Amino acid sequence: MKKTSGFTLTETLVAMVIGLISIVAAFSAYNYYNKSYASVSQKVTVNKSAREALSLITADLRNTGYYHVDFESANCSKLNNAQIDLIGITHGDIRNQRAGKHKQADALHLYYSISAKDQKRVKYELKKYQDSNDFYLIRDVVINPIGHDPSRGCPQWTRTYNMVADEELLIPYVEDFQVIPKDIEGNVVFPVCTSCSNLENTKGGQSESKKNMKKVHTVEIYLTVRSPKEVYPKARRLVIRNGEIPYGSNITISNPDKYHRETYFVSVHTRNLAIPQVAVASSGQSISVGSGYNK
Repeated sequence: MKKTSGFTLTETLVAMVIGLISIVAAFSAYNYYNKSYASVSQKVTVNKSAREALSLITADLRNTGYYHVDFESANCSKLNNAQIDLIGITHGDIRNQRAGKHKQADALHLYYSISAKDQKRVKYELKKYQDSNDFYLIRDVVINPIGHDPSRGCPQWTRTYNMVADEELLIPYVEDFQVIPKDIEGNVVFPVCTSCSNLENTKGGQSESKKNMKKVHTVEIYLTVRSPKEVYPKARRLVIRNGEIPYGSNITISNPDKYHRETYFVSVHTRNLAIPQVAVASSGQSISVGSGYNK
């Protein structure tokens, strides 16, 4: 009689246990790396969108205040007329529906010319999603926001209002957007706004704001962005400090959650805004190196 060989019951059970352990270990490793990848992916997405947005804001800030030497404003006056808009910053106001989830985000309006007759206005501010309490940062671009009126003695042509970007979504899920203008000494310049409804009790009011536009030497931007999806395994408490009170913001996330938040900062030299201390032409140098340039 031929003898057949095989596994005993004990050997089979041992093999099954070892196989089960291997499967559980592989599944745990896959689950861990899958969650890690999702977490890193969320952070990379936040980082990429925030940096691209800050690059765009930086470029607009560097152009802010530039006007062609022959540019004429809406009332046909030259650039030195106090009525022309250069930069406007609306600091967080609880009455403003676009002050963000925490009611203290800022809005930024920038103005500069793109030709002898055309002006560009760029607006950055928060806007609420329709189906949630979250906000996103929009970029709104208009060419010639204010047209000429030939009947008021202006040249016989009218600038055409042209909406280039109508509140396009720039960054999703923005928690805070702080804009802090400073003079050459590093002091906060306030107020600096194009249409300030909250200046009734401010010394100088709207007139003072117009004068302050040409004092702005640098603009600091604090941008806090939240990940679209939850990242962390446990809920966390978080305090966000952006800028200097009362012109910055302190935000406490009252309800702990699992979202990732990160603040991005940039300080931009507004090279076209400040009033020259002396006439650059007298030095015989270019405006970038002349003694009258706002360095």
